[in-house]
Amino acid sequence: MPNTYNTVLFLLLGLVIPGLLKVTGWGFLYIYDGEQESAFYWSQFSRDLLSELIVGFCFVLPALYFLTPKMNQWKCLIRPISSFQPNRKIKKKFIPELSAIFILLTALALTLKLDFFWLITGLFSLYFSIRFGFGMALIGNAYIFLIFYLLPPIINNVLIRNLAEQTSTGVFLGSCLLFLFATISGRVISDLKIIRKKLYLQNIELRETNKELDRFVYSVSHDLSAPLKSILGLVNISKLNSNPEDHRLYFNKIENSVVKLDEFIKEVLDYSRNKRLELTVEQFRLKDLCSEILENLNHLEGYQHINVDMSNISLPQIQSDKTRLKIILNNLLTNSIKYQKRAPEHRPYIRISSRKKANAVIIEIEDNGEGMKPEVQEKIFNMFYRGHEKSKGSGLGLYIAKEAAEKLAGTIGVKSEYGIGSTFTVELRDQT
Repeated sequence: MPNTYNTVLFLLLGLVIPGLLKVTGWGFLYIYDGEQESAFYWSQFSRDLLSELIVGFCFVLPALYFLTPKMNQWKCLIRPISSFQPNRKIKKKFIPELSAIFILLTALALTLKLDFFWLITGLFSLYFSIRFGFGMALIGNAYIFLIFYLLPPIINNVLIRNLAEQTSTGVFLGSCLLFLFATISGRVISDLKIIRKKLYLQNIELRETNKELDRFVYSVSHDLSAPLKSILGLVNISKLNSNPEDHRLYFNKIENSVVKLDEFIKEVLDYSRNKRLELTVEQFRLKDLCSEILENLNHLEGYQHINVDMSNISLPQIQSDKTRLKIILNNLLTNSIKYQKRAPEHRPYIRISSRKKANAVIIEIEDNGEGMKPEVQEKIFNMFYRGHEKSKGSGLGLYIAKEAAEKLAGTIGVKSEYGIGSTFTVELRDQT
């Protein structure tokens, strides 16, 4: 019952229609067996149906509502509940108020007649729904049911069946209507609270997105203009110099600027693609994907010196969004190649491994490169953060990788030791 529509649907399909079928069937059986006269059929039918509905409001609804998380955990729901759910815990500040109300209700149940007590309990039920929302309205209805049906028999030694027969149809009808109104009102109020909380969280997210967009526009304009200005300056210098050797030097620098500009545009496109594309889950070979990425990176300086080990990829096939995972692994492998340790006798390596852990797929990329200091590790996933003095990139790569991992309901983390190397761990939800 995540919203008002589903609650009303359950009341109709889960309580009213089954109650009608049950009461109708048992009524005809009682007449057929001679246990009930047909003249009293409709009066008994009304009382039985209303009592069935009251039991549903006061017992079935609370039980289902509070067992829903467990039912979802046991996969008993047709549609799994979403990550955002109403809080079913009672706040500590409300405990004294609720205790006083329950004590008062118990005292009234012991002193008032049933013909008047139903009206008082109905008002309290409405108070629960307006003050606390759906969950507390259901608890209130359940408590009222207990003291209405169980307390009098215990005190007066009267069977519950006899008590029900002695209670007028008007009492049942009034109680049923008040419980119905309280239940629906509580659900509507809880829906409004949930919507208000969602709007609050969305406003916070929107403000953060606007700040992020401002930073993005500023940094993109700077990173796009810097190579262009460099190219323009080199073109102007070459016009003033007719030496072919100098021209060759200028062309090499222009080429470097164009390559840098092209890499940055690719990162911006990856950022845009990750933001707007829907998830597309497919099955593919992780080793083939890594080989494809490495083949596209073989032009990077120092690639030929690195030993790439993929022997520990224990999962031959995985099921995920191939495009986003390619973005993640491409960024991680690019960094491992770019920031390899360049020292005599040093043998750089990259080890790619994968394994399954519970309901997750773990992919690790380990290298023995330059590594990172602790203060750098805390910031490397921030947008436009350049964590290395030798960094020539835009600072978007790892930020995009983190965003892509979150889109896949996963995480990305790093363990690094300066001068020793780094290990990036990507944990994704198993889609199989």
